[in-house]
Amino acid sequence: MQETKPGVTPIKKHPSQDGMFDINRIIKLTLRNWYLFLISIPLALGSVYIYHRYTIPVYRASSTILLKSTQDRTMAQSDLIEGFGLSPEMRNIENQIFIIKSKKLVKKAVDLSDFGVEYYRVGHFKDSEIYHSTPFIVEFDSLHPQLINVPIYLSCDESGKVNIEINTEGSYTHIFKTERTTGNTGPVDYKATVDWGQKVTTPFFSFTLKKLNAQVCEPDSRYFFRFRTNNETANIFRSRLSVTANSEGSSIMNISVSGSSPGKLITFLNNLNIVIMENSLERKNDMATRTLSFINSQLKKVSDTLQTVQKELLNFRKSNHFVLPTEYSQIITERYLKKEKELNILKIKKEYYMYIQKKLLENSKSEDFMLPAVSDDANGMVNQMIMQLIDLKDEYENLKSSAQTTNPYINSLSQKIVISEKNLRTAIDMVIKNIELKEKELKSSLEKTINEIKLLPDLEREYANIERNYKLNDAIYTFLLQKHSENQIAKASNTPDNEVIDSPAITGLVSPNKKNNYSKAFIIALLLPIGIIVLREVLNTKVRGKEDLEHLQEKVPILGFIMHNKNDVQDIIHEQPHSVISEAFRSLRTKIKFMSCESETWAITITSTNTGEGKTFCAQNLSSAFAISGKKTVLLGFDMRKPRLSELFNLNNETGLSNYLTNQATFDDICYKTNYDNLFIIPSGAIPPNPSELISSNKTGELFNILRDKFEVIIIDTPPIGLVADARILMDYSDCHLYVVRSNYTDKEHMGYSLNNLLLENVNHMGIILNDIPLKDKGYGYYSAEYYG
Repeated sequence: MQETKPGVTPIKKHPSQDGMFDINRIIKLTLRNWYLFLISIPLALGSVYIYHRYTIPVYRASSTILLKSTQDRTMAQSDLIEGFGLSPEMRNIENQIFIIKSKKLVKKAVDLSDFGVEYYRVGHFKDSEIYHSTPFIVEFDSLHPQLINVPIYLSCDESGKVNIEINTEGSYTHIFKTERTTGNTGPVDYKATVDWGQKVTTPFFSFTLKKLNAQVCEPDSRYFFRFRTNNETANIFRSRLSVTANSEGSSIMNISVSGSSPGKLITFLNNLNIVIMENSLERKNDMATRTLSFINSQLKKVSDTLQTVQKELLNFRKSNHFVLPTEYSQIITERYLKKEKELNILKIKKEYYMYIQKKLLENSKSEDFMLPAVSDDANGMVNQMIMQLIDLKDEYENLKSSAQTTNPYINSLSQKIVISEKNLRTAIDMVIKNIELKEKELKSSLEKTINEIKLLPDLEREYANIERNYKLNDAIYTFLLQKHSENQIAKASNTPDNEVIDSPAITGLVSPNKKNNYSKAFIIALLLPIGIIVLREVLNTKVRGKEDLEHLQEKVPILGFIMHNKNDVQDIIHEQPHSVISEAFRSLRTKIKFMSCESETWAITITSTNTGEGKTFCAQNLSSAFAISGKKTVLLGFDMRKPRLSELFNLNNETGLSNYLTNQATFDDICYKTNYDNLFIIPSGAIPPNPSELISSNKTGELFNILRDKFEVIIIDTPPIGLVADARILMDYSDCHLYVVRSNYTDKEHMGYSLNNLLLENVNHMGIILNDIPLKDKGYGYYSAEYYG
């Protein structure tokens, strides 16, 4: 529970002050300050117009591609050989999005583009990038260092030459051919006038300006260009590149990029689509090429052996006049040939798997592997594991350059590669063991067949050996030729895994968003004045009008509204009798007559919260209003601390209340008749050291008894009750109490405490006078002001 100081009563707040605004009051204040909207709306909309006029627009270009995929996640070995298809993991949408946005692919797309030189037209307020629409082109030496990211200004003159100007505090140079940075330049200040087509060479750049016949270079036009490395350009496009799936689970992807040059955006997306198409096709063709290379190496070995054996067979027939072997000899030879062919095929398979095993031990990259050239269904799982390892390594290489090593996905991919290599080594070891077991069986069977061949006649046995060797190599050679043809056909039939559905096109303006900006500006133009009004209302601590008075204290009625006195006249009633202020005091006089004043003589106390609020002004004019109405009225200057009545009535602070209360003067000595009928004044007198003690004395009671016998209306000008207790003492001798509040001057909290204390002390017949109301607040007697004015 909130504690209060002794003698101080907390302000009774209106509900609108307990954290809630009075909406009606805010609406009234908003309507009263309509001119703020008249200023803010044109200012806000005009600012947005200027922003749009001088802001470089940013466009978005988009393209749509289809990712082809197979629904069978366990691909057969024949599919792997014939189609060279990628694994389902590589066709995973998330992986593809990551790969397309990788630095490797974006860099390739930039390398295909002509983005090494950026062209700009110099404007009054903004410089606009122009692409393929300049009146000249820059041809630069790719083997010479070029100044990077420094504007090189150009201007055409009437003589047909071009002026070149470069000024920079420092930059660095770059060789485009080797993509190598050669070092810093330091300050560069270069000016020259050259002919079109003339080569300009310095240690920092080397280029030729060529004028295009189709374009006109105006003498008053200025341009500049600058060199930018492909790596920097790739990083810029990569930061603006967006790749999203068309819908959840869809294999259609939307690729978009934003920038200030529509032409460059279209060119980049076209080249990016080409790179995406070629990426998977290139990988598949590379694997097929390595497989064909392996087959060709085997064919060369077998071909050399086959030629040697063929010559040996012909020479044997010629020298021995041998025509054909016996039927028994042919049967044995055919059986031996079949077994030895199987054995040689096993050797080729074993050689392939040992090659893979060697690459695994060397931790080779994916391009060191190849697709299985010869295999069977029994080893299909090994072939699939090889394909998966190739895919994982390729994906890791693509993502490694564009992601940090701490990336969770990269770490997961690395762990998958380690596990895949381990499983593949284990599987290959098992396959090699199986091949060795089959070799052992075939060798044992061959030994038996060889023993049977040894029983043949010498000439026939020697011919059988030569013929067997020839047929064996011929069969292997035929087998390898068949596989070579199959792989060549498969390579030729390879197609990209992606297909462009929608070609790149400009799909919209990213910024500035004119409609959205105008809407925001209009809303801000409405909210800003309201915010100012609300803020001013929240921060305001002064009483500004009737609403504030009603919110602070509802029990005390407001009896009068006194408008601002724009003249230096104090006695408004007599000097400006037809003014709206005079009418306000007459209205106040009428209301006081209807208050519950039981005595025939009215004693009216006038006080305020602080000094400077106009209580003496109100006391003087209210007493004049009663005097004019025929009431015998006396005005008492009980504000003995800062007396002003003597000055107003030209009494020069003569004998007054302080003299009477100290028994230094009689009543007749202190009561002065004014120049106006029925109006008397008792000034404060000399300023005493103890005003409160004098007012508390019995002489004050005697004075009021005399006054009630002699006068009908007694107006008491008291000190501010918010500062001293004098006014509270005098209220005990009064019938009515008027509390003066000055608009935009009286402190809300101070006034609230003072009024609440009076109410808690059961001070009745109180009323409030709102003084010094601004003339613009027409709600307080506007029509009467118009009439009486």
